[in-house]
Amino acid sequence: MMSRLRPLRSKARAAGMVALLLAAGALAGCSSTIDTVDKGIDMIPTAAGGLPSNAPQRAATPPQYPAVNEMPQRREALPLTDDELNRTKSELTTLRNKQEEMAGTAPKPAAAPEKKQADAAKGAAKGPKKPKQPTELSSAKDQGK
Repeated sequence: MMSRLRPLRSKARAAGMVALLLAAGALAGCSSTIDTVDKGIDMIPTAAGGLPSNAPQRAATPPQYPAVNEMPQRREALPLTDDELNRTKSELTTLRNKQEEMAGTAPKPAAAPEKKQADAAKGAAKGPKKPKQPTELSSAKDQGK
């Protein structure tokens, strides 16, 4: 019984391969005409789906692609030295502080260290804090006892 089905499978496989090759050939044939389609689409009437009458004319020469593999030109400016970097940072900091003062959003100054020391002395005078006794969680079984 198997010997009868084997020739049918090979014929079906061969027919599938032929169909695949024909489709690939047709697709390759269509791709070679894309350039002529771009030029020919201008001749299709607007009512049939062509370009509208107010569309701009195509350029006589196609635009060039950017050179992506070329190295960029060397920069003439050198990196900042440490002195220049520190000076720039300080200038930017002073400008930021001036703008914050003008806008009224200047950060509040930090608390004075004397006040912190006074708070610490006050806490020491009260005595150490008593630790809270841990509460035990009981399950529903424990509550019934």
